[in-house]
Amino acid sequence: MPQLLTLISRNLAVLFACAVCAPCAAAPAARPPRAPESNLEFDSGTKGWQTVLDGVMGGLSTGRISAGDGGTLRFEGELSLENNGGFSQIRTAVSEGAFAGKKGLLIRVKGDGRTYQCDIRSSRLRLMAGGYQRVFETKAGEWIEVAIPFDQCDANSFGQRVRNAPTLDPASIESVGITLSDKKEGPFALEMDWIRSIGDAVAAEQPSAGSLASVAGKANLTTLLALVKAAGLELPKGGKVTIFAPTNEAFAKLPSAQVEFLTSAEGKPTLQAILKHHVVAQSLESSAVLDRRRLKALSGQSLDIDPAALTVDGAQIVATDVAFDGGLVHVIDAVMLPELRSIEEIVFADERFATLRAAIDAAGLGPQLGKANPGPWTLLAPSNKAFAAVPAEKLKALLEDKRALTAVLAAHVLPTAIRREEMLSQSSARTLLGDGVVAFALESGAITAAGARIEVADIEAANGILHVIDRVLPAQSAAPATPATASPQRARQAAAIFDLAIERGVPRFNAGDVASCAALYELAIAAVVLLGEDAMSPVTKADLAAALEQGSANDDASKRAWSYRRAMDRALESMNSTR
Repeated sequence: MPQLLTLISRNLAVLFACAVCAPCAAAPAARPPRAPESNLEFDSGTKGWQTVLDGVMGGLSTGRISAGDGGTLRFEGELSLENNGGFSQIRTAVSEGAFAGKKGLLIRVKGDGRTYQCDIRSSRLRLMAGGYQRVFETKAGEWIEVAIPFDQCDANSFGQRVRNAPTLDPASIESVGITLSDKKEGPFALEMDWIRSIGDAVAAEQPSAGSLASVAGKANLTTLLALVKAAGLELPKGGKVTIFAPTNEAFAKLPSAQVEFLTSAEGKPTLQAILKHHVVAQSLESSAVLDRRRLKALSGQSLDIDPAALTVDGAQIVATDVAFDGGLVHVIDAVMLPELRSIEEIVFADERFATLRAAIDAAGLGPQLGKANPGPWTLLAPSNKAFAAVPAEKLKALLEDKRALTAVLAAHVLPTAIRREEMLSQSSARTLLGDGVVAFALESGAITAAGARIEVADIEAANGILHVIDRVLPAQSAAPATPATASPQRARQAAAIFDLAIERGVPRFNAGDVASCAALYELAIAAVVLLGEDAMSPVTKADLAAALEQGSANDDASKRAWSYRRAMDRALESMNSTR
């Protein structure tokens, strides 16, 4: 998190003016005719310009701005490499949007033969000690014109290239500067006649400042916007969303054949599925995203969050909290691909399910779980080993009796997508034919479905989710007894304890006091367990008790805290349905 905050934080460098350099005694050279048009002229002298020196980091370099003869601006001083210093800079603020639609800058300068750089700062990417930079050479005593193409300016911070930085957006430029940092000690002098923009773009109708189109244009996301339009994708109406937006460079990494397919009429449904996988149906700031372990995308599939690596589904987060009318955008460096195969296709491609595949074929259940049926479904998928536990004669007879086989397989299919983390809070779910119920429980530290242990959970599919189970479930026809109902008042008390613990624990965890956070969560869970089954279902109580037992056996405070937190979150989901 600190790296990301540094990347996107505002420049906190203190600006120091220096006036200790002796004025140059040399007479100024004759000045060439003024360009007919310019954006920054210096007839007003040094107004609006200021120096930034390496003194902010302990360096000893100097720099001074003065007005030259005939309306030029002089930048002179002495570069020192002592105390890890080595730069001197001048800069001026410009109105954001002043260079919108331009392709670059043209600067008329007379230098001393040293190498300088143009430093441009953008409101879209504020860096500590850096900005978008382009070096240029000077000729001693000669006036020359230097071109600074915006698309050739690289983002740098503390002298290092910033990985995956967006291309400089001319409309976002908020200051322009000149820096000397060529690692050569000694005096320097640079004179500027004017700075003008080049490459006027053809005027076009501009989107509103808060629209997704405007944000995409400013944040190097134009390929994403073009694909959204090509797919005809519409965001949910009446609500805010979070978009994890790949940069243009991220899309450029896709094979050309894949892009060609996605932009064809045949590939449009696939393109829509991929784009939906980048959208979450709620507006979440980066802090809220990184506080989760998983988010559900509009594709129906999960996005795994790794707050330590700053990734979402393996894609690096490179910029955050870009607001637009419909919510927030977080920029990522890769395209996230959802699982595009159906449950049927996954089962038929995985050798773990060879016997299940034969059973589905025999029952004719494949189309129910196939691509043509969007579901969502949950398949409790017995492995080959699970089927091997069924006596051979009984299994053979079952595979030959389509009606009985269909009833058995129907006990393994739920007409909704349920992930493992949701099972305990949901307690149970009806099966495909609606005449049976699968109960979820926590047994010996493992979650079970109708008594079958879940060996592999949450295998994503385009139309649902699979869980590998260790036994074949029998056909079902009756629902289990209804569990005792928790008291709404007691449930509110328990939920209040957890809410307070999370409110107090999260800041401690984020501040590095992980052990204290874990202890707080443990105390809260122990207190709620003492409230008994009046406050929660027996399943929830068992889950919390198991979390306490597992946590006490874990020496890693961070893992212990997260184990407790997940158990509390599951319990809160269950309690919220009671309150």
